Amino acid sequence: MDNPETLKILKETIDKLKITKENLREIRKTNQTFPRQTNTRLLDAFQSFAQFDRAPIWMMRQAGRYLPEFKEIMKNRDFFDACQDPFIAAEITLQPLKQFEIDAAIIFSDILTLPKAMGMEIVMDKEKGPIIKNKLETVDDINRIKSPDPESLEHVYDALYLTRQALQGKQTLIGFCGAPFTVFSYMVEGETSKMFLKTKKWLYQYTQETRKVMDLIARESAQYLINQVKEGGAQVIQIFDSFAGQIPPIDYIEFVIPSLRILLEGFKQECPNTPLIMFAKDQNGVEVILAFLKMCLGETPLIDGFQLDSNVSDDVLIKIIESDRTIQGNLEPGVLYGTQQIIKKRVSQMIEKLQTTRRYIMNLSHGLTPDHEVEKVRQFIQESIRQSKLYKVREILE
Repeated sequence: MDNPETLKILKETIDKLKITKENLREIRKTNQTFPRQTNTRLLDAFQSFAQFDRAPIWMMRQAGRYLPEFKEIMKNRDFFDACQDPFIAAEITLQPLKQFEIDAAIIFSDILTLPKAMGMEIVMDKEKGPIIKNKLETVDDINRIKSPDPESLEHVYDALYLTRQALQGKQTLIGFCGAPFTVFSYMVEGETSKMFLKTKKWLYQYTQETRKVMDLIARESAQYLINQVKEGGAQVIQIFDSFAGQIPPIDYIEFVIPSLRILLEGFKQECPNTPLIMFAKDQNGVEVILAFLKMCLGETPLIDGFQLDSNVSDDVLIKIIESDRTIQGNLEPGVLYGTQQIIKKRVSQMIEKLQTTRRYIMNLSHGLTPDHEVEKVRQFIQESIRQSKLYKVREILE
């Protein structure tokens, strides 16, 4: 465990529960009692008739490089080393909650944590981002992919547990994983890509082998998410399909959604009451959304909410609202580079359009970036809360 000066936010929780590096896992496995939830805004957003004062708000990548305290704690630290240290991961997760009035914490981790445990050798380059040294180059290489040793992911559940205890019920805890297609794309590209030519070659030329790998990723992801809930205490789950928009909707529906169904069904079978948010970046057209909504029919809907991009159409919004699913999003993060006036205007336009449903979570259309200014982020949050409250008052008066 790091020294107390490093773990400033976690210190009270560690002292109260007498947690050490040596006994954390034992405490987690024997004491699954968490503080009473006093802020239920995010959880209520998945209920059609819940009473609330305003819409909940959080931001993707809210714990990250735009925060000075993040830069300080990550000084001389490797990214994945920080992810694998539950005390550091929890501390970073909690950092934005000390800065802003937000309703959720999303665990500090990475969508490549699972493939790393499945045999992918991954390093984080400061300029290029994640790089996979042993990427899949031939179909024979898929034999190297294995189910992870359960021990290799315990640090994630430890970090979730620490964070949930530290939140004291004042925020909701979100766990996550990468979607099979995005994880597979990393495996074959070896890094982020502009054209994703290797991914497309596998998808169209080695279709069966690609499906085999994505189905394996889906099954392991389902178990990973189940454990985040049952072992770590995650209360909401989000699936990130960051590269979803790299192929046409017709191919996404044919090649990608079947593996997603395996993931969703596997998770919901064990955690039917845990809200799940699907984020298929740049794939928010009517065709794909309708395919997702078909998964929401029946006794146990497989998707509870949709994270949406800033360019989503009104037709899609109507389809989701009519299906009684939750909408999360969808301010363009670039707006946070703007003046206070433009931030105020765009937040107003977003709320006017999206708060026609009670099932709404304020967020960005994708994540914060290292060059976002803390005060601009604060303006977005404060303006969102202010206008959301005003909208609710107006709704009552009308």
